[in-house]
Amino acid sequence: MPTLFHRYNELLKRHPFTVNGICTGSFFFLGDVLAQKLFPHVSAETITDHNGESIVVEHIADYSLARSARAATYGVFIFSPISVLWHNKTLPYIKNPFIDFFKRKKMEKVPALRKRLHFYDSVFRLSIDQLIFPGFVWIPLYNTTMVLLAQREDPFNVIKDKLENNWWRVLKSSWTVWPPFQLFNLYFIPVHLRIVASNIWATGWNTFLSFVHNTKGHGHGSGRRFEELVDIDDDDQEFVMFYD
Repeated sequence: MPTLFHRYNELLKRHPFTVNGICTGSFFFLGDVLAQKLFPHVSAETITDHNGESIVVEHIADYSLARSARAATYGVFIFSPISVLWHNKTLPYIKNPFIDFFKRKKMEKVPALRKRLHFYDSVFRLSIDQLIFPGFVWIPLYNTTMVLLAQREDPFNVIKDKLENNWWRVLKSSWTVWPPFQLFNLYFIPVHLRIVASNIWATGWNTFLSFVHNTKGHGHGSGRRFEELVDIDDDDQEFVMFYD
């Protein structure tokens, strides 16, 4: 009798766009809910009391269902189909060009060498993936989509400011966390399950990003190198998932 996982596995193989879309949207939604509930954004306001003294009042942001819905929309309709086309339909067929045709054929015949060849191909695929997609696809696409869905005033200037202020910092932060996982993903995980694995990993990553940005004593100015690296100086920045 097939288990629930076997049924899910078959559906994922038969309908990769639909099933990955639903799963990715759900993980985007969950990631945003966790970010808002566990580590809500805290803003400070200085007011003057009746004695003329200045006091600082902290405001904890309410949970925003609209923000979570925007995250899910991005996951279903934009992130997921591009991920399927890249991770399932393109990246697995890219081979390491530094291994010539005859050497490749020879390595494919020996089990031990075949594993080594798979590792070499995985490292090359990782390099292509990490050099192209985070910086030139996911970060610009995420910021553009979130700003447009939020219907911000003067959206193109907002997008420009976000990318100018955050692009390099977010890219560096992604390189501190994603390459080891993606190498594991490319080498060990079956092709049709890689997006699911990335979604699970990204839930914790985005929660950590939100923690660093919104918790007092962490992030920019904390003196902690890693926290300063992943901090984003934008009070309106929404943390869900920036990269694959």
